[in-house]
Amino acid sequence: MTAVDIAERKARFRAFGFLFLAALTCAVMVLVRSGRGTDFTQGLWLGLLLGCALNLLPIKRWVRPNSDVMRLLDDEGTRANRQLSCTIGFWAAVIVALAFQLASHFDAAIGAEEVGQYVATAGIVSAMITFAILELRAAR
Repeated sequence: MTAVDIAERKARFRAFGFLFLAALTCAVMVLVRSGRGTDFTQGLWLGLLLGCALNLLPIKRWVRPNSDVMRLLDDEGTRANRQLSCTIGFWAAVIVALAFQLASHFDAAIGAEEVGQYVATAGIVSAMITFAILELRAAR
């Protein structure tokens, strides 16, 4: 198996893993906000969110910069996809924050914890889904 084959396989695995983590983060968020949010589920949500955010960083390139596979996994296309996905995640978070600001005029019971959780989840999940879709599209 060549380095290109290994890199392509790892890139597809990473993209499907991102989709799975995004779905899992949304499911845990629903569990947290449904009223059954214990300290454990809130900690699980926060841990998943931090793990997802760290997965969007090119950590493997920083750890092993001379690896052929890592250079193939983090080429110019992947860097552009990562930048675009983070931009979309940022704008998703801004839109959700503005929507909650507008909704707070009609419902004063909206709390800061709820807003923070929705904004953070929207930003990270939309960035992960965008990156996964762009990477899967590039793999075709």
